[in-house]
Amino acid sequence: MRLPFVIMMLLASPVAAQRFDSNAPIDVDAGRIDIADDSNEAIFSGAVVIRQGSMILNADRVRISYAKDSAGNPQVQRLDALGNVRLRQDTMRATSNSGVYDVNGKLVTLIGNVKLDRGTDHLEGARVVWNLASRTTSFDARSASNPGGRVTGRFTVPQKKN
Repeated sequence: MRLPFVIMMLLASPVAAQRFDSNAPIDVDAGRIDIADDSNEAIFSGAVVIRQGSMILNADRVRISYAKDSAGNPQVQRLDALGNVRLRQDTMRATSNSGVYDVNGKLVTLIGNVKLDRGTDHLEGARVVWNLASRTTSFDARSASNPGGRVTGRFTVPQKKN
């Protein structure tokens, strides 16, 4: 009876134990940056590392889309990560082919060959979406190429003390 509760808690909120400040500044470190100010985007490449609060995103390439405020200052709207995407937040580790961080919507989506580890628990699927505002998670295995896909997982069971 305990295992379904553990699974439900992990699937419903792998980031529930962690507090994440989605209003924290976004720091970027990369080998190169190309800015297209007319189209309001910056493309970072070369072992990109992005940090916001306790969340760290690594990728080969990240495109940051922004809008300009009334003073002409850029305000980050969205990050699109591509290639060797890795996301870490406290005890959670995830990898995927690509990822999107909708800053205003407070949604992080990892897409393609998603693998997620939290402690000794492990999940795999095609896509995971974290809602940073509600601190909920949705894991999906369906994709255009695999409409009947399944999520797989392995969860540790607490050992009874004798």
